[in-house]
Amino acid sequence: MMPKHTVQQIHYLDCLPLRRDVLWPSLPPEQCAVPGDEEALHFGIHINQQLASCLSLFTVDANTFQVRKFATASALQHQGLGTTLLRHAIAHANAAGGQRIILNARTSACGFYQRHGFNRIGEVQERNGVPFVTMALSLRRSPL
Repeated sequence: MMPKHTVQQIHYLDCLPLRRDVLWPSLPPEQCAVPGDEEALHFGIHINQQLASCLSLFTVDANTFQVRKFATASALQHQGLGTTLLRHAIAHANAAGGQRIILNARTSACGFYQRHGFNRIGEVQERNGVPFVTMALSLRRSPL
C-alpha cells in the first residue's frame, strides 16, 4: 500500500488528460469534459506533481450527489488512491447534508464500489460498448 496522500480540490480542466488516458483513450483530452463540469467539485491526488487519481462530484439535488469520471492512472491502480478519493467524496457529501451518492459504475469496478458500501440499483446497461450499472450509497448522518 502506498503512503497516505493528500486530496486536493482541483480544476476540471486538470482532470481531462487523466480521464482520457483511463476512460477514453481514443479521444483527445478536450473531448473528455462532460456537461456540468464547470459547476461540479473535482478532487485529485498528485504524486510527484502529476495527477495520479481524480474524481468529480456533481450535485444532483439537495439530497443527492453523483460521483462521475473517476480515474486513476493505470500504473497506480490497486494502491489505495481510489479508496482515499472516494472516502473524501463521501465525507464531503455527508458534511454537505447529502443523503445519498449515486454513480454509474463500469461492471469491472462494481466490486470496488460494493466494498465501500454501494449497492446496485439498476440493471446492466451499455454506453459506447462499455457495460455499466447504476449504484447508490445511503449516507449515514451523524447525530449532533
